[in-house]
Amino acid sequence: MRIRNLDIGLESITRWDVADEVHLPRDGTSAPAFMPQYRPLEEILQRPSLDERLPEFLRPATVDPDLLDPTALADARVGARSAFVERSLSASGRSRDILEQAATLLGADIGLDDEIRSALAALLRA
Repeated sequence: MRIRNLDIGLESITRWDVADEVHLPRDGTSAPAFMPQYRPLEEILQRPSLDERLPEFLRPATVDPDLLDPTALADARVGARSAFVERSLSASGRSRDILEQAATLLGADIGLDDEIRSALAALLRA
């Protein structure tokens, strides 16, 4: 059995570069502050109540930018109204009443759109 020397270590640096010595920032700024990440377990344990979640279900997270155009919004209302009318014809009972009420509300909005357009046209003519 052969016993080796116990003083094995680094004898020399064979590939030394000036950039190897630059490892700290020159201006001496401190490291960024530690910010713990929000853990998924906390999301499960601290779920929002129904009162907090209900507005999120009713209010869309993003709005289609095309709907900001008045003519596109009016066309969307007409399309939604026709879809509600079509669905109410095949529905029955309470769901039919609800769909008819939604179509009636959209019809009133469409009527208001027409009144606004005619009033704006009259203002532009004057």
